[in-house]
Amino acid sequence: MLALVTNIPTPYRTAFFNTLQQELLKVGQSLHVVYCSKTETGRHWQFNPEENNYVFTFLKGWHPEFKGFYPHVNIGLLSHLTKLKPDWIMLAGSWNAPATITVILNKRKLNCPVIFWSEGHFDAQMRANKYIDFLRKTVLNKLDYFVVPNVKSKEYILHYNKSAIIDFLPNTIDESFFSLSKNDSKEQNRKLKKLPIDKTILILVSSLDKRKGVLDFYEAFKKSKKDTLYVVQIGTGEFYDTLKERLIADNLSEQYRLTGQLKANDVRAYLIAADVFVLPTKSDPNPLSPIEAAFLKKALLLSAKAGNAQDLIPNKENGWILNQITSADIIESINKIAETDKQRLEEMGEKSFQIVSDSFTRKKASEYLIVFLNKIKK
Repeated sequence: MLALVTNIPTPYRTAFFNTLQQELLKVGQSLHVVYCSKTETGRHWQFNPEENNYVFTFLKGWHPEFKGFYPHVNIGLLSHLTKLKPDWIMLAGSWNAPATITVILNKRKLNCPVIFWSEGHFDAQMRANKYIDFLRKTVLNKLDYFVVPNVKSKEYILHYNKSAIIDFLPNTIDESFFSLSKNDSKEQNRKLKKLPIDKTILILVSSLDKRKGVLDFYEAFKKSKKDTLYVVQIGTGEFYDTLKERLIADNLSEQYRLTGQLKANDVRAYLIAADVFVLPTKSDPNPLSPIEAAFLKKALLLSAKAGNAQDLIPNKENGWILNQITSADIIESINKIAETDKQRLEEMGEKSFQIVSDSFTRKKASEYLIVFLNKIKK
């Protein structure tokens, strides 16, 4: 059995867990997911137990919040893992999470390989000073095995633990949901959402905060060659009202739509209607929204600060990478999109789909992980 300890259920992880369970059963193993909490502030996902075909447990605990950090304290974690007697334990939380520390301190008692699933990299570090760096290095050196979603994350782990044994585990999404069917039509979805048929549509899906670069993008868009462009911004957050006020003041409501938070079906419809997916993030370990967009055959414009930017746009055949989140760089990229004809954007979208189909499906990720598990099994 693989016991996987994580903070809360999320749609992309539960979809992967379902496939991982199927693949583990094929080799006589199984998955048991241990959740430290049901949700966290700012998380709008709904957990439907009947949609999950693996065994899971929600632990009781204390769930304080410190400036965006959620240190779930679960007194029963160790006893629960001891009762499970797993063949492997995978930690899918932060290096400083109470669950991570608890398992590390009791590795000998648990008597099985412990794997740390890390998405961290230097561009995504939220807190860094010599004291935190020392603690991070100390914790990561207590672990032997790691799985990471991209090259940046591998380099990050090796910086702190030079003897780490690392394998790749790409983050996945529900590709069956975020894939085109024969009934999906860009034109029909534009009509459904009352979007312009003749414009090149750029779509952003993220929280509206400083880290995601949403105001930087908006201000750059105003100064770009925008006559043939239309923007859809999906999400909510601290800058929602600011963006709304600026749209009115700048008289840009006919070219820039602010939708707020949407359900998954509506997000999918907007993605199908769009031509280019944009993520001007200033810090993001391994964003999933560009993977979703790539499965729906979108050209991509991603910040270099996104951990998987190089993995999703390896040869710049299917999009553009923003090296810096500056007005000049964003304007230049928007203008390149404006100058790219629709046929070329369609071809870039096809290339995006090919890239994620080769590496980012749940089945392939599950198979990669099982091979790694068998290598390190006691």
